[in-house]
Amino acid sequence: MKKIIICLTALFLPLTGCQSLSQDAMEFTEDSDSNFLDTATFSRYGSIVVEAGTPEKPVAMRLWYTRPDQLHADTPVVMVMHGGRRDADAYRGFWGTYANQYGALIVVPEITQEDFPTGWGYQTGNWVTPDSSSVDASKGQRNPPEQSSFAAVDRAFDQLREEFGLETNQYDIWGHGSGAQFVSRMVMLYPQARIGTAVAANAGNYTFPDWSLPLRYGLKNTGIEEADLEPAYAHRLVIMLGTADNDPSHRLLSQLAVARAQGAHRVEKGENFFALNKAKAQELGMPFNWTLETVYGIGHSGQQMSRPGARYLLAGKSEQALFPGGDDSGRSSRERNELLQGSQEEDDPFADMD
Repeated sequence: MKKIIICLTALFLPLTGCQSLSQDAMEFTEDSDSNFLDTATFSRYGSIVVEAGTPEKPVAMRLWYTRPDQLHADTPVVMVMHGGRRDADAYRGFWGTYANQYGALIVVPEITQEDFPTGWGYQTGNWVTPDSSSVDASKGQRNPPEQSSFAAVDRAFDQLREEFGLETNQYDIWGHGSGAQFVSRMVMLYPQARIGTAVAANAGNYTFPDWSLPLRYGLKNTGIEEADLEPAYAHRLVIMLGTADNDPSHRLLSQLAVARAQGAHRVEKGENFFALNKAKAQELGMPFNWTLETVYGIGHSGQQMSRPGARYLLAGKSEQALFPGGDDSGRSSRERNELLQGSQEEDDPFADMD
């Protein structure tokens, strides 16, 4: 009997050791200061905390990152904006494999509820005061732009450059769902950000160039005038739409009349947003550097939309269009502008809208 016990103990000891090693390795991926298991694979994943606020609004922002094996001063940087769940580590996981594949530094800034609560703090950038309403134009006033979450992300880039010894002076940015709302509004409201190319994938609502509607849907009380749209239109903004994200009853889509007026579902909303801004730029005689990209067969999935986003930003490859054309330039200006009419319904909770 003793021999049997000794044999069983010897058998299980190696298994126990393997289990312990695996746990430590997992912990290392979330702890950039750990010296355990310093391998090329695990040391590429980590996070740092940087000061990204102002004296009036301090912000300690965690940046989840994946770096390539070879990091150089001119390594490109992609900022990936997480969803409404504030799940930055999950989006770092979605994009992590592309760091080595394309030789890029992938960074996911974590916009916390503590620093920037609810959708007003994140999706609309803390651009207006918390009493804002997306259907009541009398509510909400502009916050100082430097206290926005847009400015905080831009300042975090400076700390990132110092941490990794980078000389590049701009970054690309990608967001899905709530992150896409953040990205499109950052381009419109804070165009001084050092963005090279911005990709907004499958946003659930947009800020249209309409001054009769407040944020989320328009520009009333934002301090943005028509002339301010010129630097926004000069940016390289890509509206990226998955063709299967076409459910008008999706649980995260607002059913307010003002929201439905933008389009029946995310594909239609994105197409209308692009078309109306293109028409506005033509009306104002401004150069327009935005494009519309379609990804076939993908629905509302941040993970699945990551691949075409990385291909576009880091390999310069667009998804092949199955049905070329589809330009809605024949739609009259009156028909397009009627999409912007709002309502006086009670607003829905904005904290978890996507």
